[in-house]
Amino acid sequence: MGDIIGLVAVVLIFGGPMFAMWTRYQLERERIRQEKSDKAFEQIRQELSQVRETSTQYALTFEDALQRIENRFDSLEQRLSTVEGQQVQSRL
Repeated sequence: MGDIIGLVAVVLIFGGPMFAMWTRYQLERERIRQEKSDKAFEQIRQELSQVRETSTQYALTFEDALQRIENRFDSLEQRLSTVEGQQVQSRL
């Protein structure tokens, strides 16, 4: 019985600090894991923002090109109607 009391005393004396160190280790490991996750999410947010900006620029460029094509088409239609009008008048 005395041996058991001695063993329990040793376990309690050394077990408390060991448990505290193990708990601190687990908390530190979790904090580091959380920081890595936060950094990864921030990087993903930045990349997504860049993709949005790029897609917006391409959309605006496409819209400008489409507007120029429409303007050219309108100009051609006007010229064609002018030429057709002149041909009709010359036949009369």
